[in-house]
Amino acid sequence: MINLKVQLGTVKHSAVSGYRDLAARINPAIGHIRLKDLRADHLNDLYAGLSQKGTRKEEARATAKIDLAAQLKAKNITRVSIAQSAGLSERMISAAVKGESVSMEAARAVSDTLDLKLKDVFTVKGDDRPLSAKTVLEHHRLLSTVLDQAEGKGLVPFNVARKAMLPKAHQKEVNYFRLEQIAAIHDALELEPVKWRTLVHMLLITGARRGEILGLKWDKVYFDESKVQICNNVLYRADRGIYEDTPKTSTSGRFIALPEETMQLLRQYRAWQNEERLRLGEYYSYQGFVFSQDNGKPMYPDSVTAWLSKFSKRHGLLMSIRMLSATQWPLCSTSTAWTAFPSQSGLDIPK
Repeated sequence: MINLKVQLGTVKHSAVSGYRDLAARINPAIGHIRLKDLRADHLNDLYAGLSQKGTRKEEARATAKIDLAAQLKAKNITRVSIAQSAGLSERMISAAVKGESVSMEAARAVSDTLDLKLKDVFTVKGDDRPLSAKTVLEHHRLLSTVLDQAEGKGLVPFNVARKAMLPKAHQKEVNYFRLEQIAAIHDALELEPVKWRTLVHMLLITGARRGEILGLKWDKVYFDESKVQICNNVLYRADRGIYEDTPKTSTSGRFIALPEETMQLLRQYRAWQNEERLRLGEYYSYQGFVFSQDNGKPMYPDSVTAWLSKFSKRHGLLMSIRMLSATQWPLCSTSTAWTAFPSQSGLDIPK
């Protein structure tokens, strides 16, 4: 089913990758059972197993316990060369060198290049938490879709997934920003570089997803009309690297009106970016992105999440990319802070 969807081009690459991740857990458990022999209790056992500790063992992470930067320098090895030889992103290798938690694939690539044993270079920590009820339900939805198609083709008399016992997914309460939090964020951003000040401002002011903001290009910023057009999305997948796609749903493409302070900040940031382009010369590969890496190429979405985490700790703020994504109402600025007003979605403003 997944390969057929890929061939037909009816599903996004990110969705295909998600399906394959789900299938990697489903197949070992019930892949040996013929469709006609599949029963609801098989699915119940699968869901119960996914809800047990240890399901995430394959998601072990590694953190360097030696000075990798010194090791690479001593052996005259560059991060770029490791990334290219291993088929990984340069950012992933850089994260390992900086002592950040990385995938086992990246850890092995670095260890092998240095001709050292993995256990001598990295501390490996597994994640033995059970899958969340929401993730278990995603496995169920995939199975139910497959069985629906099998039923439609007469391969099975009915979809047994309809009789399976499902875990209850509890809806988490959205943690909105309060006005005093917004004021504190505003003040803290004044101490940060203009690129990050502008990027976080845009996330707050628009409520757009991080990939949508990273996908924004200058030709979709309308200074005369004080608005931007959201019609592009920057994503990352290990098997594909950074790539562009359309927004998440067919209705996600939209225009967003922006207040004057935001437009002034975008002008200031554009002037800085143009100076950087001139200073860096051929190193800078201009691709039209409003927010880019220092070489002009699109940013890794996770780099935004990582920066926000460090920013929050630096300034003692309660702030995350999830909270920014949950902000479904735009923010209007004043000279000292941002105040909220209702959006066209009709959502109420939290008091």
